[in-house]
Amino acid sequence: GIPRVPDPARGAGTAGGRLPSDMAARLSLRKRQVAVSLEKRGARDVRARVILVLDASGSMSTLYARGTVTDVVERMAAVAAQLDDDGGMQAWTFASSPARLPDLRPGELPDWLRLHVRVGQMSLFGRSRRRPRDLDPRQVDMRAVGIQNEEQKVISEIRAYVRDEPSPLPTLVLFFSDGGVYRNAEIERELREAVEEPIFWQFVGLGRSDYGVLERLDTLTGRRVDNVGFFAVDDIDHLSDAELYDRLLSEFPAWLTAARRAGILR
Repeated sequence: GIPRVPDPARGAGTAGGRLPSDMAARLSLRKRQVAVSLEKRGARDVRARVILVLDASGSMSTLYARGTVTDVVERMAAVAAQLDDDGGMQAWTFASSPARLPDLRPGELPDWLRLHVRVGQMSLFGRSRRRPRDLDPRQVDMRAVGIQNEEQKVISEIRAYVRDEPSPLPTLVLFFSDGGVYRNAEIERELREAVEEPIFWQFVGLGRSDYGVLERLDTLTGRRVDNVGFFAVDDIDHLSDAELYDRLLSEFPAWLTAARRAGILR
């Protein structure tokens, strides 16, 4: 059977007190589907800290505008709801520079999506030094994030976070990008150095662009354990929850086993 964990939608607070009923229903169904995907791999009782990373480079603007990124975040909230004891996850966005976003807790999902699923605010006429007037105090000023692809910076920042905020749980990073990867040597170096850390990096490609070193990470030699997964989808909006979670969680359980054998996890 599928393990029972508290329903994140029940009694979860939003600005209005509860999740909207349709969102709560989706979250519960998806949480069960995550459990099914894990059970297929003998990992039904696994727990993990979940970290979400959202590409906010300029080429992502269409995926933000059409709601694809919003939908991705809602679907990832179910992964954290199943794996993390409190159902929440940490989150980062990045382009030229990384920025930590407020933690995402299930009951805050509607407001979190509205406030924090955003792409850059670059101006053709230069950037004002003043914080934009219409920003909520909780929001990141996206001008500081920029528009380029610098994945290695956010990878480094997350590694530092995991070192500074140790957890008895392994960490699963869900990293979404539409490609345009060009800092190949720096990215490879960061992920090779991270092999001895209690982190599994699951990269998901959302576009048809060049993914550079990410496409080769599974075949990199000289690592004690394979700490990275990657797959790309042409149109994630048309991928069923069952297939998405099967692919998203296909390598994480094997890493858990290998990392325990190697002494990386206790």
